Amino acid sequence: MQAVSSAEADSNMPKLRLGPVDWVMAGFRALAADGPQAVRAETLARGLGATKGSFYWHFKDLAALHQAMLDAWAALATTAITTAAQAAGADPRARLLRLVDLVSVLPEVEVAGGALEPAIRDWGRVDPRAGAVLARVDRHRIAALRDLLAEAGLSPAAAEDGAVALYGALIGLDSLRRTARVAMRGPLRRVAEGLLAAPTPGAA
Repeated sequence: MQAVSSAEADSNMPKLRLGPVDWVMAGFRALAADGPQAVRAETLARGLGATKGSFYWHFKDLAALHQAMLDAWAALATTAITTAAQAAGADPRARLLRLVDLVSVLPEVEVAGGALEPAIRDWGRVDPRAGAVLARVDRHRIAALRDLLAEAGLSPAAAEDGAVALYGALIGLDSLRRTARVAMRGPLRRVAEGLLAAPTPGAA
């Protein structure tokens, strides 16, 4: 029986089939590294060791990939807040502080880590579709924070203002975490605890 070389064996092994998620993740990495202009079928295909034909098997065009990326990011971007807000049986104050802990952890490297959201925000400044998705996510997050603060006893006006203040602190600290290497969790918890310590309506 004739021996088969390792090179021949490797060439005969079936290649892993890429799915839409692989292209979306590759798009995230390209976006975070080099901006929206880097999210191109040929560039992504080269990075994945695939062909442009494989790309067009899954996506009608580049705009379809962009939309899939934005939809996937929107789902990822609201997961932590939704999880904390809907935690069964937990005190709303505990849920808010748990949320601070969740958002203070850098995202998975597979989705470009902490560089992805800033890249999405930059993209949203130059692309109306990305801007619309970003605005929707921001509104969702602020509304979830407002509801948590209201459940914790803040008045409607205080909960609204507090949600905007806390969300602004979150975005600012996330930026400083990347540029100045500051720790995010401690300062963000102090903002949240300050809001929770505010007098409740009717308190003596």
